[in-house]
Amino acid sequence: MGTPVCAPILPTADPIETVRTLLRHDIAAILHKNLPALKLVAEDKVYDKVMDDPILLDQGFRLLRTKPELFKEVVRTRERTLPSSDTDPLWCGRTLADAVALVVRACARRYFRRRLKAPKLTLAPAKPPLLFQIGLALGLVDPPRQPKRKAQPTPGEKLYLAIRDFLLYDWQVPLIPAYVALSPATVVGLGPRILEFRDPLKLQLLADENIGHALVEGKTPLLLSDAGKMINSDNIDAEMLWSVCQKMRLGALFPNFNATEMRKAVAMIAATSPVALKAFLPVLGDDIRKFTLYLFTTYACFGPTRYRQVLGAHAQGWVIEAMAKRAKREPALSGTHEEMKATIETWLNSAVAALDQSDKDRAEAYQSLDRVK
Repeated sequence: MGTPVCAPILPTADPIETVRTLLRHDIAAILHKNLPALKLVAEDKVYDKVMDDPILLDQGFRLLRTKPELFKEVVRTRERTLPSSDTDPLWCGRTLADAVALVVRACARRYFRRRLKAPKLTLAPAKPPLLFQIGLALGLVDPPRQPKRKAQPTPGEKLYLAIRDFLLYDWQVPLIPAYVALSPATVVGLGPRILEFRDPLKLQLLADENIGHALVEGKTPLLLSDAGKMINSDNIDAEMLWSVCQKMRLGALFPNFNATEMRKAVAMIAATSPVALKAFLPVLGDDIRKFTLYLFTTYACFGPTRYRQVLGAHAQGWVIEAMAKRAKREPALSGTHEEMKATIETWLNSAVAALDQSDKDRAEAYQSLDRVK
C-alpha cells in the first residue's frame, strides 16, 4: 500500500475571524518564543504589545519571511504545505496577502488613533432664561434635555479611512509612524501612488502642504527629484544646489558653516569633477538628497583644500574610485539626515586616512630628495 495522504483542510466559515484568533494565540505564542524583545512580556499580552508597536510587528514579519518553518503549523495551505507565494490560498480560505493586509491595517489603525486623538471640546451649556430658572426651581418645568451629538471621526480615523485601501504590504509597517504626518487630503489625492514612497524621509516631505499639493497635481518637487536634475553639461547647477541645500536645512547639519561659508561650499561643490559625479551618482541611487548630503559631508570632512585636490578639476581618480566602491558595498543610506551624515562620515574615515598617509609619504619623499647632494 502507498503512503496515506492527509485530506485537504476545508476552509472555515469566517476566514477573517479565524485569522484574528490565530494571531492572538498561535502566532503570538511563536513570536513570544522567538523574539527576544518579547521574552519578558506575559504571553496573553503579546498580541496587543506587537500590534501597538510597528517596530515589534516589523520584527514579527521579518521572522515570518526569514524562518517560515516556524509558522508551518499555522501558515499553511489547504494541502498542509507552506504557501509558495503571498497569493496562495491558506487553509482558512484567505490568501497570505489578505492576512498581511489585515495585520498591517490593524496596526496602523491603532497607531493613528493613539497619535491623532480628537481635541477635547468643552462647550458651556447656554444659560436658560430667568423665568425658566424660577420654574425649574419650583418644580414647575422639567430640566432641558441635552441634545445628542453625533460622534465625529477622530483625526486618526479620518487618516485611516483615507489610507486603508493602500495598506497592503509588510514593508509598510516601518512606515506607519511616517504616515501619521500626512493629511487625508494628500493621501486621497495621491491614491495608489503613495505605494511608490518607501523612504520615511520622503513621506515626511509629503507632509509639507506645498509638496503634497504639487505631487497631487502631477508635479515633482525638487527634493523628490533625481540627483541628475542638478547636473547640467557635466557640472552641478550652483543655484539649484543652493536651493536644495536650503530646503534640506543643511545649515543645521553643519553648524560650523555660516552663511558665507555655506555659499563657498556650494560654489566649490558645484565645481566637482564630472569624473566624481559619474562615479557617485549610481552608487547613491540618484537620490538628490543623499547625493547632496554625501558631497557636503565629504567637503566638511576633507576641508576646502583637500576637496579641491581630490574632487576638483584635476581629480584623483584612485581616491574617487575607492570612495565609490565603499559606498557601493554598504547598505543604502537610510534614516534621518543626521543618521545618514554619520554613516557617510564612517565611509569617509578610510579615505581620509589614506590621503593622510599619501601626504605623509609624499612629504618624506620630498625630504629624501632634499638630502640628495
